Amino acid sequence: MRLLSSRVSRFLLAVVLILTPWWGPALALTGPDYTYEATEIVVEDNRLVIQDERALRHLSGVDGLACYYNRRATRYCALEAMTLNRSVEADHPDIVVSSAPLYADEWYLAYADGRVFQRHSVWEDGHYAIWTERMSATNALENISSSTAPYPQTATAIREGSVRTEERLWPRDGGAQIVREDGAYFVVYHTEQTQLLSSSPQVEAILTWLSVIVGTVVLFGRDTSHWL
Repeated sequence: MRLLSSRVSRFLLAVVLILTPWWGPALALTGPDYTYEATEIVVEDNRLVIQDERALRHLSGVDGLACYYNRRATRYCALEAMTLNRSVEADHPDIVVSSAPLYADEWYLAYADGRVFQRHSVWEDGHYAIWTERMSATNALENISSSTAPYPQTATAIREGSVRTEERLWPRDGGAQIVREDGAYFVVYHTEQTQLLSSSPQVEAILTWLSVIVGTVVLFGRDTSHWL
């Protein structure tokens, strides 16, 4: 196989560098990359079970399940525990009468032992009565899970174990997502954020035009006579 001459190699390199503004953005060298992984979640003895201990180290809450594998010990989760299978009276400083239950961000309450509870509240005798009751973990999974359609990359994470994206699949403060695929349920969670170079537009512009300048120098800086 005949090797390219140094003159031709230099010419090809120069062309590649000069065309950086066209092909450079496709490499996504600047800005962060996000890695997501998936692991199966099952129900055993009416409890949610995530058997992959490595996944548990990355979880910081699961969307739809308040307090489930939340890394931080919060007052919120401690106070919610007071309502497990008993009623607690609570006054609201801004409400004197109401016909609606208290609003909750998450549908259900769950703890690391896998038990799932449904939350209830009702206004009676001038205050709220708040309680929780044990519910079917299978029903909870069915209700809070979604298909992979809203986040197509989650299907890749399920099939291949992980997926890397250039943008977050959901907001920073969102927990892991439970998705269903082929009759099974999976927790898709964020594990890593990497960034090779700064995502500053100024840095991107400097690198791009520096490549163009270097390419121009390579093309015309030496042996110019060969191209005349």
